[in-house]
Amino acid sequence: MATLGRPPVITVLGHVDHGKTSLLDRIRKANVAARELGGITQAIGAYQINHEGQIITFIDTPGHAAFSAMRERGGRVADIAILIVAADDGVMPQTKESIEHIKVAGIPYVVAINKVDLPQANVTKVKADLAELGQYVEGYGGNVPVVEISAKTGQGIDKLLETVLLLAELEEMKDTSGEPTSAVVIESQLSSGKGPLATLLIKSGKLSPKDDLYFGAKKVGKIRSLTLASGQSTNLATPATPVAVLGFVEVPQVGDIITILPGEAIARGAILGKSVSTSIESEPVKPNVIIKTDVAGSLEAILGSLPDTVNVVSSSVGAVSESDIALAVSDHATIVCFNVKAGGTVAKLGQIEKVEVVSFGIIYELFDFIKELGQRAGKAEALKIVGEAKVLKTFPFNNQIVYGCLVTAGKIRLGDFIGESKIVSLRIGKETAKEAKKDQECGIILEPNLDYKIGDAIISNNP
Repeated sequence: MATLGRPPVITVLGHVDHGKTSLLDRIRKANVAARELGGITQAIGAYQINHEGQIITFIDTPGHAAFSAMRERGGRVADIAILIVAADDGVMPQTKESIEHIKVAGIPYVVAINKVDLPQANVTKVKADLAELGQYVEGYGGNVPVVEISAKTGQGIDKLLETVLLLAELEEMKDTSGEPTSAVVIESQLSSGKGPLATLLIKSGKLSPKDDLYFGAKKVGKIRSLTLASGQSTNLATPATPVAVLGFVEVPQVGDIITILPGEAIARGAILGKSVSTSIESEPVKPNVIIKTDVAGSLEAILGSLPDTVNVVSSSVGAVSESDIALAVSDHATIVCFNVKAGGTVAKLGQIEKVEVVSFGIIYELFDFIKELGQRAGKAEALKIVGEAKVLKTFPFNNQIVYGCLVTAGKIRLGDFIGESKIVSLRIGKETAKEAKKDQECGIILEPNLDYKIGDAIISNNP
């Protein structure tokens, strides 16, 4: 197996009581490199193991809501997911939710069928249940890897880890340590003895003690200490490493993107190592919806006629449930109902969680509402990133800095915002210009100035 450029980051999702915690405990305790973790793992919500010479990072997200918060604010937090399903129980509501989370996150996954040591285990039923949801595992008409395990006895754990590493090899885990520093908060708390404490997962660049910490343009602290999941202090944290950080002024939120230069996450286009030019040229963001109907025939008819301006994260027959509300919260979805409603308790929960639940008895009114949702999203999308340019050279001019750039995506326009700064001068050649298009070279002056270097990406937003 080829050596990976960085450790893969793994998350485990699945229905409650299907063995997620037991699996993580088994992997952690069975690994020599992780035997001295003590209680620090529970405190920082992550750990690393060494399997056959390759480091693997596991993040123990405390539920789907936290996983989604990380995804919403930071893009791909995990590289690979393990979907755990109990062999004696089969596919359950949270299994379906987990699949939707994985699909929206756009990451590969492996199915771990747990509890195969039990006499009532039915692996074939699990595979059939997954097929009904359109998830076809290997040997059952598809290419999703599947491993039969027992978190209790340890059966199949080595094979599961090998499968994870094979997926990581296919995904090409590239070394991002030379890129601008960006990290995502995966756990945070207020320690009575130490003050604000947060676990950061390094996505690119490096962290060291005394580094300043920024959330956007706001300084939120200075690193006093870095602690690995092993409990050991370190002077250097590299990509895919979870590290407990002391030094925040206040407790940050899960999913916050932390950098070590002001505005770097926006200004340098280094949000979790994602290419911003891809997001400029990709399809517009679609609103998420959950569809609930009275009967299967209605559900089939609605799903078959929905426009492609919305993204269906879940669809099912029956009244709105608490799990529907939970999924709507985590995926920022609107629940759209046909001939069903949310009951009193569930409706109250929806109000508390600020979930929009709408019910219709006339189908064309439902489609009119869906169309309106798509239009809302289109208006919101128009206010997002519009252009990207690569810095080719820099030079001083009248106590300012001119950035010589090549537009690589979208348009760069006079008056556009770059993080907290604004483009106050735009030239093509020696001529003043209102905009520069893709593949054009231009000169840009920002106010206030940002510290760009050659090779950095300048990302513009609508004013």
